[in-house]
Amino acid sequence: MLPAHYRGTFTMPPEDRKLAAAATAPAKPAADESVARSLARLHGAAEAIVSATGQAIYVWDIASDAIEWSGNFARLIGLDAGETRHLKGRSFEAMLSSRSQETRFGVVVSAAEAATARAPVPYQCVYLLHPDAAVEKPPLWIEDTGCWYPGENGKPVRAQGSVRIINERRSREEDLRRQSDFDDLTGLPNRRSLERQLDAAIRDAEHRGTVSTFLILSIDRLDTINDVFGFGHGDRVLREAGRRIQAKLRADDVVCRLSGAKFGLILRDCPPAEVFDAAQRVIAALAAEPVDTGDGRIPVNAVVGACFLPRHAANAAEAMGTAFRALRKAHGEVSTRISVFSADPTEDALNRRKAALSFEILEALDKDALIARRAGGAALADGTSLQHIELFYQEPARAGGTQPAPLDLSVTGRELGLMRPLDHKLLQATLAALGEEPGTCFMLDVSRDTILEAGWMAELASGLAAGGIAPQRLVIGLAEAFALGGRPEAEGILRSIRSLGCRITISRFSVSPEAIARLSHVPADFVMPDPAILELVPAGAAQRFPDHLAAAFDLVRAMGFEVISLPAGTA
Repeated sequence: MLPAHYRGTFTMPPEDRKLAAAATAPAKPAADESVARSLARLHGAAEAIVSATGQAIYVWDIASDAIEWSGNFARLIGLDAGETRHLKGRSFEAMLSSRSQETRFGVVVSAAEAATARAPVPYQCVYLLHPDAAVEKPPLWIEDTGCWYPGENGKPVRAQGSVRIINERRSREEDLRRQSDFDDLTGLPNRRSLERQLDAAIRDAEHRGTVSTFLILSIDRLDTINDVFGFGHGDRVLREAGRRIQAKLRADDVVCRLSGAKFGLILRDCPPAEVFDAAQRVIAALAAEPVDTGDGRIPVNAVVGACFLPRHAANAAEAMGTAFRALRKAHGEVSTRISVFSADPTEDALNRRKAALSFEILEALDKDALIARRAGGAALADGTSLQHIELFYQEPARAGGTQPAPLDLSVTGRELGLMRPLDHKLLQATLAALGEEPGTCFMLDVSRDTILEAGWMAELASGLAAGGIAPQRLVIGLAEAFALGGRPEAEGILRSIRSLGCRITISRFSVSPEAIARLSHVPADFVMPDPAILELVPAGAAQRFPDHLAAAFDLVRAMGFEVISLPAGTA
Protein backbone atom coordinates (compact mmCIF):
# COMPACT_ATOMS: atom_id res chain seq x y z
CA MET A 1 0.00 0.00 0.00
CA LEU A 2 0.99 3.62 -0.45
CA PRO A 3 2.24 5.41 2.65
CA ALA A 4 -0.62 6.79 4.71
CA HIS A 5 0.50 10.43 4.40
CA TYR A 6 0.92 10.02 0.66
CA ARG A 7 -2.70 8.94 0.20
CA GLY A 8 -3.92 12.32 1.32
CA THR A 9 -1.78 14.24 -1.15
CA PHE A 10 -1.85 11.95 -4.16
CA THR A 11 -2.88 13.92 -7.30
CA MET A 12 -6.08 12.42 -8.70
CA PRO A 13 -8.19 13.11 -11.80
CA PRO A 14 -11.31 15.31 -11.29
CA GLU A 15 -13.71 12.36 -11.19
CA ASP A 16 -11.62 10.69 -8.50
CA ARG A 17 -11.48 13.92 -6.51
CA LYS A 18 -15.27 13.89 -6.53
CA LEU A 19 -15.18 10.42 -5.01
CA ALA A 20 -12.73 11.61 -2.39
CA ALA A 21 -14.92 14.62 -1.57
CA ALA A 22 -17.93 12.38 -1.28
CA ALA A 23 -16.03 10.26 1.19
CA THR A 24 -15.74 13.21 3.58
CA ALA A 25 -19.41 14.23 3.36
CA PRO A 26 -22.13 12.68 5.51
CA ALA A 27 -23.33 9.59 3.71
CA LYS A 28 -25.16 6.44 4.28
CA PRO A 29 -23.13 3.44 5.45
CA ALA A 30 -23.52 1.70 2.07
CA ALA A 31 -22.29 4.82 0.27
CA ASP A 32 -19.31 5.07 2.65
CA GLU A 33 -18.34 1.50 1.88
CA SER A 34 -18.64 2.14 -1.87
CA VAL A 35 -16.41 5.21 -1.72
CA ALA A 36 -13.87 3.40 0.45
CA ARG A 37 -13.73 0.51 -2.02
CA SER A 38 -13.25 2.95 -4.90
CA LEU A 39 -10.42 4.74 -3.09
CA ALA A 40 -8.79 1.43 -2.18
CA ARG A 41 -8.92 0.34 -5.83
CA LEU A 42 -7.48 3.72 -6.83
CA HIS A 43 -4.56 3.47 -4.40
CA GLY A 44 -3.96 -0.15 -5.32
CA ALA A 45 -3.85 0.76 -9.01
CA ALA A 46 -1.45 3.65 -8.29
CA GLU A 47 0.91 1.38 -6.36
CA ALA A 48 0.74 -1.26 -9.07
CA ILE A 49 1.65 1.32 -11.71
CA VAL A 50 4.51 2.68 -9.59
CA SER A 51 5.83 -0.84 -8.93
CA ALA A 52 5.46 -1.89 -12.59
CA THR A 53 7.52 1.10 -13.73
CA GLY A 54 10.37 0.29 -11.31
CA GLN A 55 9.64 3.05 -8.82
CA ALA A 56 8.88 3.30 -5.12
CA ILE A 57 7.16 6.13 -3.22
CA TYR A 58 8.03 7.59 0.16
CA VAL A 59 6.91 10.23 2.67
CA TRP A 60 9.58 11.69 4.96
CA ASP A 61 8.57 13.48 8.17
CA ILE A 62 11.63 15.62 8.76
CA ALA A 63 10.93 16.45 12.42
CA SER A 64 10.81 12.79 13.49
CA ASP A 65 13.14 11.67 10.66
CA ALA A 66 10.73 8.80 9.94
CA ILE A 67 10.28 7.60 6.35
CA GLU A 68 7.27 5.63 5.14
CA TRP A 69 7.84 3.65 1.95
CA SER A 70 5.52 1.99 -0.48
CA GLY A 71 5.40 -1.76 0.01
CA ASN A 72 7.58 -2.57 -3.00
CA PHE A 73 10.65 -0.59 -1.91
CA ALA A 74 12.52 -3.38 -0.10
CA ARG A 75 11.92 -5.74 -3.02
CA LEU A 76 12.92 -3.09 -5.57
CA ILE A 77 16.41 -2.54 -4.18
CA GLY A 78 16.92 -6.02 -2.72
CA LEU A 79 16.89 -5.29 1.02
CA ASP A 80 17.18 -8.23 3.38
CA ALA A 81 14.25 -9.15 5.58
CA GLY A 82 14.39 -7.25 8.84
CA GLU A 83 16.38 -4.33 7.39
CA THR A 84 15.29 -1.08 9.04
CA ARG A 85 17.90 1.52 8.09
CA HIS A 86 15.72 2.83 5.27
CA LEU A 87 13.01 3.83 7.76
CA LYS A 88 14.99 6.83 9.07
CA GLY A 89 16.40 9.70 7.02
CA ARG A 90 19.82 9.71 8.68
CA SER A 91 20.35 5.95 8.62
CA PHE A 92 19.19 5.84 4.99
CA GLU A 93 21.98 8.32 4.17
CA ALA A 94 24.46 5.89 5.73
CA MET A 95 23.50 3.33 3.07
CA LEU A 96 24.85 5.60 0.32
CA SER A 97 28.24 5.05 -1.29
CA SER A 98 31.00 7.58 -0.65
CA ARG A 99 31.01 8.13 -4.43
CA SER A 100 27.65 9.89 -4.16
CA GLN A 101 27.94 13.60 -4.87
CA GLU A 102 24.34 14.35 -3.87
CA THR A 103 22.00 13.18 -1.12
CA ARG A 104 18.33 13.77 -0.41
CA PHE A 105 19.21 15.23 3.00
CA GLY A 106 21.64 17.59 1.27
CA VAL A 107 19.20 18.94 -1.32
CA VAL A 108 16.19 19.14 1.04
CA VAL A 109 17.51 20.08 4.49
CA SER A 110 21.07 21.32 4.12
CA ALA A 111 20.66 23.25 0.88
CA ALA A 112 17.03 24.31 1.10
CA GLU A 113 16.39 28.04 1.42
CA ALA A 114 13.35 29.17 3.32
CA ALA A 115 10.28 29.09 1.08
CA THR A 116 8.53 32.42 0.63
CA ALA A 117 5.19 30.73 -0.07
CA ARG A 118 3.43 27.71 1.36
CA ALA A 119 3.60 25.90 -1.98
CA PRO A 120 5.66 22.67 -2.26
CA VAL A 121 9.24 23.05 -3.54
CA PRO A 122 10.42 20.49 -6.13
CA TYR A 123 13.79 18.75 -5.92
CA GLN A 124 15.76 16.01 -7.66
CA CYS A 125 19.02 14.30 -6.81
CA VAL A 126 21.00 11.27 -7.98
CA TYR A 127 23.01 9.11 -5.59
CA LEU A 128 24.67 5.71 -5.37
CA LEU A 129 22.95 3.30 -2.97
CA HIS A 130 25.09 0.49 -1.58
CA PRO A 131 23.21 -1.05 1.38
CA ASP A 132 25.86 -3.67 2.14
CA ALA A 133 29.33 -2.81 0.85
CA ALA A 134 30.69 -6.07 2.28
CA VAL A 135 28.49 -8.13 -0.04
CA GLU A 136 29.51 -8.55 -3.67
CA LYS A 137 26.45 -6.80 -5.04
CA PRO A 138 26.73 -3.93 -7.50
CA PRO A 139 25.60 -0.58 -6.05
CA LEU A 140 22.46 1.04 -7.45
CA TRP A 141 22.25 4.47 -9.02
CA ILE A 142 19.04 6.08 -7.72
CA GLU A 143 17.17 9.05 -9.12
CA ASP A 144 15.17 10.66 -6.31
CA THR A 145 12.42 13.14 -7.38
CA GLY A 146 9.91 14.86 -5.12
CA CYS A 147 8.72 18.00 -3.32
CA TRP A 148 9.31 19.30 0.16
CA TYR A 149 6.68 21.25 2.10
CA PRO A 150 7.52 24.30 4.21
CA GLY A 151 6.35 24.92 7.77
CA GLU A 152 5.48 28.23 9.40
CA ASN A 153 9.11 29.42 9.22
CA GLY A 154 9.45 28.47 5.57
CA LYS A 155 11.82 25.58 6.35
CA PRO A 156 11.09 21.98 5.18
CA VAL A 157 8.92 19.90 7.53
CA ARG A 158 7.90 17.08 5.17
CA ALA A 159 9.06 15.66 1.87
CA GLN A 160 7.51 13.12 -0.44
CA GLY A 161 8.62 11.69 -3.71
CA SER A 162 9.60 8.66 -5.69
CA VAL A 163 12.83 6.78 -6.35
CA ARG A 164 13.84 4.63 -9.27
CA ILE A 165 16.93 2.68 -10.31
CA ILE A 166 18.78 4.24 -13.25
CA ASN A 167 21.83 1.96 -13.62
CA GLU A 168 21.28 1.39 -17.33
CA ARG A 169 20.75 5.09 -18.02
CA ARG A 170 23.80 5.97 -15.96
CA SER A 171 25.87 3.46 -17.92
CA ARG A 172 24.73 5.01 -21.21
CA GLU A 173 25.55 8.48 -19.89
CA GLU A 174 29.02 7.31 -18.81
CA ASP A 175 29.60 5.84 -22.27
CA LEU A 176 28.60 9.14 -23.86
CA ARG A 177 30.83 11.06 -21.45
CA ARG A 178 33.77 8.80 -22.26
CA GLN A 179 33.14 9.27 -25.94
CA SER A 180 33.02 13.05 -25.55
CA ASP A 181 35.95 13.39 -23.12
CA PHE A 182 38.27 10.49 -23.99
CA ASP A 183 40.16 9.38 -27.04
CA ASP A 184 38.98 5.98 -28.31
CA LEU A 185 42.41 4.95 -29.60
CA THR A 186 44.64 5.69 -26.59
CA GLY A 187 42.07 5.84 -23.79
CA LEU A 188 43.55 9.19 -22.75
CA PRO A 189 41.51 12.38 -22.25
CA ASN A 190 40.90 14.16 -25.56
CA ARG A 191 41.27 17.77 -26.70
CA ARG A 192 37.94 18.82 -25.18
CA SER A 193 39.01 17.50 -21.79
CA LEU A 194 42.47 19.06 -22.21
CA GLU A 195 40.96 22.51 -22.77
CA ARG A 196 38.97 22.27 -19.53
CA GLN A 197 41.98 21.06 -17.56
CA LEU A 198 44.19 23.77 -19.03
CA ASP A 199 41.76 26.48 -17.92
CA ALA A 200 41.65 24.89 -14.44
CA ALA A 201 45.47 24.68 -14.27
CA ILE A 202 45.83 28.35 -15.23
CA ARG A 203 43.31 29.44 -12.56
CA ASP A 204 45.00 27.23 -9.96
CA ALA A 205 48.48 28.60 -10.74
CA GLU A 206 47.18 32.17 -10.56
CA HIS A 207 45.44 31.50 -7.25
CA ARG A 208 48.44 29.82 -5.61
CA GLY A 209 51.10 31.99 -7.20
CA THR A 210 52.87 28.99 -8.73
CA VAL A 211 54.08 28.07 -12.23
CA SER A 212 52.89 25.10 -14.27
CA THR A 213 54.16 24.00 -17.67
CA PHE A 214 52.17 23.02 -20.74
CA LEU A 215 53.88 20.83 -23.34
CA ILE A 216 52.78 19.80 -26.80
CA LEU A 217 54.65 16.65 -27.81
CA SER A 218 54.64 15.51 -31.43
CA ILE A 219 55.62 12.00 -32.55
CA ASP A 220 58.03 12.13 -35.49
CA ARG A 221 57.16 10.71 -38.92
CA LEU A 222 53.77 9.23 -38.04
CA ASP A 223 52.61 9.75 -41.64
CA THR A 224 55.58 7.73 -42.88
CA ILE A 225 54.85 4.98 -40.34
CA ASN A 226 51.26 4.81 -41.57
CA ASP A 227 52.38 4.68 -45.22
CA VAL A 228 55.06 2.00 -44.70
CA PHE A 229 53.54 -0.19 -42.00
CA GLY A 230 49.84 0.64 -42.27
CA PHE A 231 47.45 2.59 -40.05
CA GLY A 232 47.06 -0.33 -37.65
CA HIS A 233 50.74 -0.19 -36.73
CA GLY A 234 50.61 3.60 -36.58
CA ASP A 235 47.77 3.27 -34.06
CA ARG A 236 49.87 0.83 -32.05
CA VAL A 237 52.70 3.36 -31.91
CA LEU A 238 50.31 6.05 -30.64
CA ARG A 239 48.86 3.76 -27.96
CA GLU A 240 52.32 2.77 -26.75
CA ALA A 241 53.50 6.40 -26.82
CA GLY A 242 50.54 7.42 -24.65
CA ARG A 243 51.33 4.64 -22.19
CA ARG A 244 55.02 5.55 -21.94
CA ILE A 245 54.30 9.25 -21.48
CA GLN A 246 51.75 8.56 -18.74
CA ALA A 247 54.23 6.30 -16.92
CA LYS A 248 56.72 9.17 -16.64
CA LEU A 249 54.31 11.72 -15.16
CA ARG A 250 53.49 12.48 -11.55
CA ALA A 251 50.06 11.82 -10.06
CA ASP A 252 48.90 15.43 -10.49
CA ASP A 253 50.16 15.78 -14.06
CA VAL A 254 47.91 15.33 -17.10
CA VAL A 255 48.47 13.81 -20.55
CA CYS A 256 45.85 14.03 -23.31
CA ARG A 257 45.66 13.01 -26.96
CA LEU A 258 45.50 16.35 -28.69
CA SER A 259 45.22 15.43 -32.36
CA GLY A 260 46.96 13.18 -34.87
CA ALA A 261 50.50 12.59 -33.64
CA LYS A 262 50.31 15.22 -30.89
CA PHE A 263 49.84 14.89 -27.14
CA GLY A 264 49.22 17.67 -24.61
CA LEU A 265 50.88 17.49 -21.17
CA ILE A 266 50.15 19.67 -18.15
CA LEU A 267 52.95 19.54 -15.56
CA ARG A 268 51.67 21.15 -12.36
CA ASP A 269 54.12 23.10 -10.19
CA CYS A 270 56.86 22.72 -12.81
CA PRO A 271 58.88 25.97 -12.89
CA PRO A 272 61.18 26.99 -15.76
CA ALA A 273 64.26 25.50 -14.10
CA GLU A 274 62.75 21.99 -14.34
CA VAL A 275 61.11 22.02 -17.76
CA PHE A 276 64.09 20.75 -19.78
CA ASP A 277 64.69 17.82 -17.44
CA ALA A 278 60.98 16.92 -17.41
CA ALA A 279 60.66 17.09 -21.20
CA GLN A 280 63.88 15.19 -21.75
CA ARG A 281 62.71 12.35 -19.47
CA VAL A 282 59.56 11.93 -21.57
CA ILE A 283 61.46 12.07 -24.87
CA ALA A 284 63.98 9.53 -23.56
CA ALA A 285 61.19 7.20 -22.41
CA LEU A 286 59.67 7.25 -25.89
CA ALA A 287 63.00 6.57 -27.60
CA ALA A 288 64.20 3.97 -25.08
CA GLU A 289 62.75 0.98 -26.93
CA PRO A 290 61.34 0.60 -30.45
CA VAL A 291 57.69 -0.46 -30.65
CA ASP A 292 57.39 -4.09 -31.76
CA THR A 293 54.55 -4.35 -34.29
CA GLY A 294 55.02 -7.96 -35.32
CA ASP A 295 56.05 -6.79 -38.79
CA GLY A 296 59.04 -4.84 -37.58
CA ARG A 297 60.34 -2.68 -34.76
CA ILE A 298 59.49 1.01 -35.11
CA PRO A 299 61.67 3.60 -33.34
CA VAL A 300 59.75 6.41 -31.64
CA ASN A 301 61.13 9.93 -31.44
CA ALA A 302 59.42 13.17 -30.49
CA VAL A 303 59.80 16.93 -30.29
CA VAL A 304 58.36 19.19 -27.59
CA GLY A 305 57.12 22.77 -27.51
CA ALA A 306 56.55 24.29 -24.06
CA CYS A 307 55.06 27.36 -22.41
CA PHE A 308 54.57 28.43 -18.81
CA LEU A 309 51.24 28.96 -17.10
CA PRO A 310 49.99 31.57 -16.39
CA ARG A 311 52.95 33.63 -17.72
CA HIS A 312 52.36 32.80 -21.39
CA ALA A 313 48.60 32.21 -21.48
CA ALA A 314 45.42 33.45 -19.83
CA ASN A 315 43.25 30.60 -21.13
CA ALA A 316 43.40 27.22 -22.86
CA ALA A 317 43.28 28.62 -26.40
CA GLU A 318 46.25 30.92 -25.75
CA ALA A 319 48.21 28.10 -24.08
CA MET A 320 47.79 25.80 -27.07
CA GLY A 321 48.62 28.53 -29.56
CA THR A 322 51.76 29.51 -27.63
CA ALA A 323 52.96 25.92 -27.22
CA PHE A 324 52.33 25.26 -30.94
CA ARG A 325 54.58 28.19 -31.85
CA ALA A 326 57.30 26.76 -29.63
CA LEU A 327 56.76 23.32 -31.21
CA ARG A 328 57.43 24.70 -34.68
CA LYS A 329 60.82 25.94 -33.46
CA ALA A 330 61.53 22.59 -31.77
CA HIS A 331 61.54 20.81 -35.14
CA GLY A 332 64.70 22.76 -35.93
CA GLU A 333 66.38 21.86 -32.63
CA VAL A 334 68.14 18.72 -33.86
CA SER A 335 70.13 18.20 -30.66
CA THR A 336 67.68 18.95 -27.86
CA ARG A 337 64.28 18.47 -29.56
CA ILE A 338 62.83 20.91 -26.99
CA SER A 339 61.76 24.54 -27.42
CA VAL A 340 60.33 26.87 -24.79
CA PHE A 341 58.23 29.79 -25.96
CA SER A 342 59.64 33.26 -25.57
CA ALA A 343 58.53 36.52 -27.15
CA ASP A 344 61.88 38.11 -26.21
CA PRO A 345 64.71 37.26 -28.67
CA THR A 346 67.27 37.50 -25.86
CA GLU A 347 65.29 35.16 -23.63
CA ASP A 348 64.66 32.88 -26.57
CA ALA A 349 68.41 32.61 -27.19
CA LEU A 350 68.96 31.92 -23.48
CA ASN A 351 66.34 29.17 -23.54
CA ARG A 352 68.04 27.62 -26.56
CA ARG A 353 71.37 27.69 -24.74
CA LYS A 354 69.84 26.13 -21.61
CA ALA A 355 68.20 23.40 -23.67
CA ALA A 356 71.47 22.62 -25.47
CA LEU A 357 73.46 22.61 -22.21
CA SER A 358 70.89 20.34 -20.52
CA PHE A 359 71.16 17.91 -23.40
CA GLU A 360 74.98 17.95 -23.25
CA ILE A 361 75.04 17.29 -19.48
CA LEU A 362 72.52 14.45 -19.70
CA GLU A 363 74.46 12.91 -22.57
CA ALA A 364 77.69 13.14 -20.54
CA LEU A 365 75.86 11.57 -17.61
CA ASP A 366 74.72 8.64 -19.76
CA LYS A 367 78.28 8.15 -21.01
CA ASP A 368 79.72 8.42 -17.48
CA ALA A 369 81.74 11.41 -18.69
CA LEU A 370 81.08 13.82 -15.81
CA ILE A 371 83.99 14.79 -13.58
CA ALA A 372 83.70 13.58 -9.96
CA ARG A 373 85.89 15.30 -7.36
CA ARG A 374 86.40 14.52 -3.70
CA ALA A 375 86.05 17.49 -1.36
CA GLY A 376 86.73 17.85 2.34
CA GLY A 377 83.70 18.74 4.34
CA ALA A 378 82.70 19.77 7.82
CA ALA A 379 84.47 18.51 10.92
CA LEU A 380 82.31 16.74 13.49
CA ALA A 381 82.74 17.18 17.23
CA ASP A 382 84.61 13.85 17.49
CA GLY A 383 87.15 15.04 14.92
CA THR A 384 85.69 13.08 12.01
CA SER A 385 85.87 14.88 8.67
CA LEU A 386 82.82 14.53 6.47
CA GLN A 387 83.84 14.05 2.85
CA HIS A 388 81.53 14.71 -0.06
CA ILE A 389 81.63 14.28 -3.83
CA GLU A 390 81.10 17.08 -6.32
CA LEU A 391 80.18 16.70 -9.99
CA PHE A 392 81.45 18.93 -12.80
CA TYR A 393 80.83 19.13 -16.52
CA GLN A 394 83.60 20.08 -18.91
CA GLU A 395 82.18 22.02 -21.85
CA PRO A 396 83.82 21.56 -25.26
CA ALA A 397 86.56 23.99 -26.25
CA ARG A 398 85.28 27.26 -27.69
CA ALA A 399 86.24 28.84 -30.97
CA GLY A 400 89.94 29.67 -30.88
CA GLY A 401 90.75 26.72 -28.64
CA THR A 402 89.82 28.38 -25.35
CA GLN A 403 88.91 25.77 -22.72
CA PRO A 404 86.18 26.99 -20.35
CA ALA A 405 86.37 26.13 -16.68
CA PRO A 406 84.35 23.04 -15.67
CA LEU A 407 80.78 23.82 -14.59
CA ASP A 408 79.93 23.06 -10.96
CA LEU A 409 76.76 20.98 -11.33
CA SER A 410 75.59 21.65 -7.78
CA VAL A 411 74.77 25.13 -9.13
CA THR A 412 74.23 24.61 -12.86
CA GLY A 413 72.25 21.42 -12.35
CA ARG A 414 69.84 23.21 -10.03
CA GLU A 415 69.43 26.09 -12.48
CA LEU A 416 68.62 23.66 -15.30
CA GLY A 417 66.34 21.44 -13.21
CA LEU A 418 68.63 18.41 -13.58
CA MET A 419 69.02 17.56 -9.90
CA ARG A 420 67.13 14.27 -10.05
CA PRO A 421 69.49 12.48 -12.47
CA LEU A 422 72.51 14.15 -10.83
CA ASP A 423 71.36 13.06 -7.35
CA HIS A 424 71.24 9.44 -8.55
CA LYS A 425 74.78 9.77 -9.93
CA LEU A 426 76.02 11.31 -6.66
CA LEU A 427 74.43 8.46 -4.69
CA GLN A 428 76.20 5.88 -6.86
CA ALA A 429 79.56 7.68 -6.55
CA THR A 430 79.20 8.11 -2.78
CA LEU A 431 78.31 4.45 -2.20
CA ALA A 432 81.32 3.42 -4.30
CA ALA A 433 83.61 5.68 -2.25
CA LEU A 434 82.21 4.33 1.03
CA GLY A 435 82.92 0.81 -0.16
CA GLU A 436 86.48 1.63 -1.14
CA GLU A 437 87.38 3.52 2.06
CA PRO A 438 85.92 1.79 5.15
CA GLY A 439 87.28 4.40 7.57
CA THR A 440 85.79 7.48 5.87
CA CYS A 441 82.43 9.21 6.45
CA PHE A 442 80.59 10.93 3.65
CA MET A 443 77.82 13.49 3.44
CA LEU A 444 75.25 13.38 0.63
CA ASP A 445 72.82 16.24 0.02
CA VAL A 446 69.59 15.19 -1.72
CA SER A 447 66.96 17.40 -3.34
CA ARG A 448 63.30 17.19 -2.39
CA ASP A 449 62.03 15.81 -5.69
CA THR A 450 64.67 13.08 -5.79
CA ILE A 451 64.19 11.77 -2.29
CA LEU A 452 60.43 11.51 -2.82
CA GLU A 453 61.09 8.95 -5.56
CA ALA A 454 60.67 5.41 -4.23
CA GLY A 455 63.52 4.32 -6.52
CA TRP A 456 66.09 6.54 -4.79
CA MET A 457 65.40 5.13 -1.34
CA ALA A 458 65.48 1.57 -2.71
CA GLU A 459 68.80 2.31 -4.43
CA LEU A 460 70.23 3.63 -1.16
CA ALA A 461 69.11 0.58 0.83
CA SER A 462 70.35 -1.96 -1.73
CA GLY A 463 73.65 -0.12 -2.17
CA LEU A 464 74.38 -0.12 1.57
CA ALA A 465 73.53 -3.80 1.86
CA ALA A 466 75.43 -4.89 -1.26
CA GLY A 467 78.61 -3.05 -0.25
CA GLY A 468 78.48 -4.12 3.40
CA ILE A 469 78.68 -0.45 4.32
CA ALA A 470 78.13 0.65 7.91
CA PRO A 471 75.17 3.04 7.39
CA GLN A 472 76.22 5.45 10.16
CA ARG A 473 79.16 6.45 7.94
CA LEU A 474 76.70 8.16 5.58
CA VAL A 475 75.08 11.46 6.55
CA ILE A 476 72.06 12.43 4.41
CA GLY A 477 71.53 16.17 4.06
CA LEU A 478 67.99 17.51 3.61
CA ALA A 479 67.11 21.18 3.26
CA GLU A 480 65.19 22.82 6.09
CA ALA A 481 62.33 23.84 3.76
CA PHE A 482 61.56 20.17 3.11
CA ALA A 483 62.66 18.42 6.31
CA LEU A 484 61.00 20.88 8.71
CA GLY A 485 58.02 21.76 6.51
CA GLY A 486 55.66 19.58 8.55
CA ARG A 487 54.47 17.58 5.53
CA PRO A 488 53.63 13.89 6.13
CA GLU A 489 55.80 12.71 3.24
CA ALA A 490 58.84 14.46 4.75
CA GLU A 491 58.25 12.78 8.09
CA GLY A 492 58.04 9.41 6.34
CA ILE A 493 61.30 10.02 4.47
CA LEU A 494 63.11 10.96 7.66
CA ARG A 495 61.87 7.80 9.38
CA SER A 496 62.94 5.68 6.40
CA ILE A 497 66.47 7.12 6.41
CA ARG A 498 66.72 6.60 10.15
CA SER A 499 65.49 2.99 9.81
CA LEU A 500 68.39 2.30 7.41
CA GLY A 501 70.83 3.49 10.09
CA CYS A 502 72.08 6.59 8.25
CA ARG A 503 72.53 9.86 10.08
CA ILE A 504 70.67 13.03 9.04
CA THR A 505 71.63 16.68 8.85
CA ILE A 506 69.24 19.58 8.30
CA SER A 507 71.02 21.81 5.77
CA ARG A 508 70.36 25.49 5.04
CA PHE A 509 69.19 25.81 8.65
CA SER A 510 67.79 29.32 9.23
CA VAL A 511 68.07 29.33 13.04
CA SER A 512 64.61 30.96 13.18
CA PRO A 513 62.41 30.33 16.23
CA GLU A 514 59.96 28.39 14.02
CA ALA A 515 62.72 26.16 12.66
CA ILE A 516 64.10 25.48 16.14
CA ALA A 517 60.60 24.56 17.40
CA ARG A 518 60.06 22.12 14.51
CA LEU A 519 63.53 20.67 14.94
CA SER A 520 62.45 18.96 18.15
CA HIS A 521 60.03 16.76 16.20
CA VAL A 522 62.42 15.30 13.62
CA PRO A 523 64.92 12.42 14.01
CA ALA A 524 67.97 14.40 12.84
CA ASP A 525 71.53 14.40 14.20
CA PHE A 526 73.07 17.61 12.86
CA VAL A 527 72.15 21.06 11.62
CA MET A 528 74.13 22.99 9.04
CA PRO A 529 73.53 26.76 9.01
CA ASP A 530 72.35 28.48 5.86
CA PRO A 531 75.34 30.07 4.05
CA ALA A 532 73.56 33.43 4.43
CA ILE A 533 73.94 33.03 8.20
CA LEU A 534 77.70 32.60 7.85
CA GLU A 535 77.89 35.95 6.09
CA LEU A 536 76.96 37.56 9.41
CA VAL A 537 80.24 36.40 10.94
CA PRO A 538 82.77 39.26 10.89
CA ALA A 539 86.06 38.70 9.10
CA GLY A 540 89.34 38.63 10.98
CA ALA A 541 90.72 36.76 13.93
CA ALA A 542 87.68 37.20 16.18
CA GLN A 543 85.23 35.23 14.08
CA ARG A 544 82.22 34.91 16.31
CA PHE A 545 78.47 34.93 15.74
CA PRO A 546 76.42 37.84 17.07
CA ASP A 547 75.16 37.09 20.55
CA HIS A 548 71.56 36.27 19.53
CA LEU A 549 72.72 33.70 16.95
CA ALA A 550 75.23 32.20 19.37
CA ALA A 551 72.42 31.78 21.91
CA ALA A 552 70.23 30.13 19.27
CA PHE A 553 72.96 27.63 18.41
CA ASP A 554 73.46 26.93 22.11
CA LEU A 555 69.75 26.09 22.32
CA VAL A 556 70.06 23.76 19.32
CA ARG A 557 72.97 21.96 20.98
CA ALA A 558 71.02 21.68 24.23
CA MET A 559 68.28 19.92 22.26
CA GLY A 560 70.80 17.22 21.33
CA PHE A 561 71.82 18.33 17.84
CA GLU A 562 75.36 18.96 16.71
CA VAL A 563 76.00 22.15 14.74
CA ILE A 564 78.43 21.51 11.88
CA SER A 565 80.15 23.49 9.15
CA LEU A 566 80.86 26.52 11.32
CA PRO A 567 83.86 28.81 10.84
CA ALA A 568 86.73 28.61 13.28
CA GLY A 569 86.00 30.34 16.55
CA THR A 570 82.23 30.11 16.36
CA ALA A 571 81.68 26.75 17.98
